[in-house]
Amino acid sequence: MRGLRHLICEPPIRFFIKVMLFNAVARRYAFSSAALFDAVRYPSYALGLETACRYAGLAGVSGFTAIEFGVAGGNGLRELTEYARRISRQSGLDIQVAGFDSGMGLPPTSGYRDAPWAWKHGDFPCDVALLRKTVPQTTELVLGRIEETFPQWLSAQSRLPIGFVSVDVDYFSSSDAILRTLGNVDARALLPFVSFYFDDILAYLVPRCTGEYAAITEFNRTHEHRQFDRDDWLAETRPFGEKLWLQRMYSLCCFDHPAMRANQRNEVARLDLIRA
Repeated sequence: MRGLRHLICEPPIRFFIKVMLFNAVARRYAFSSAALFDAVRYPSYALGLETACRYAGLAGVSGFTAIEFGVAGGNGLRELTEYARRISRQSGLDIQVAGFDSGMGLPPTSGYRDAPWAWKHGDFPCDVALLRKTVPQTTELVLGRIEETFPQWLSAQSRLPIGFVSVDVDYFSSSDAILRTLGNVDARALLPFVSFYFDDILAYLVPRCTGEYAAITEFNRTHEHRQFDRDDWLAETRPFGEKLWLQRMYSLCCFDHPAMRANQRNEVARLDLIRA
């Protein structure tokens, strides 16, 4: 089985499989395989949701919430909703989806860490009326300044814990507001590990001292019991493991979460000697 996996990851074969899977029929009936070979429009969303399902198993919960910050035209939110539906059916977990956006494009920049040379006030507006017609009513669309709407949204009762988050807000200031809110929320509002995708790190004209990467660095400096770590392990078994977007996948490690106090397995893990 391991030999077969190595074979299908070879460059000529993996490209052929990806082409075969990149069509509506394959994505509908073989979604997991299509996502594995990056044959979906947002492979980062598919992988983030699948990773969150594994984290939900660690927490022993029945489901989780997936969030997109920075909805813009709505293509990502629409895909996230569809992927969540398919993965929910496969996993048996309840996956709720929410999108956050100002509704008016990017706000004014507030300093060099927002990379004002790369972004412009008003970039990426959202056609709210069209978007509401496009995504299902079960997908929550939260409009307004994220630093105001997100804390209010979190204060609502009976929400599934957050398991996957896509941050596509470009600015340091907006990213920092999101992460600071997550740093202060009760641990039970999160899975013990939360899968993250940061769309605008390691990007042209956005050095690490600015934007979303700077917000990650600031968060790790100021939050002892919650830390972001890059999920390099995700690339190990993927046919296109060299892709740059995989370096934008992180996990928020919530060391203060009740599930992190001890391993809950009943059986003892073993590595017995193989007899010749």
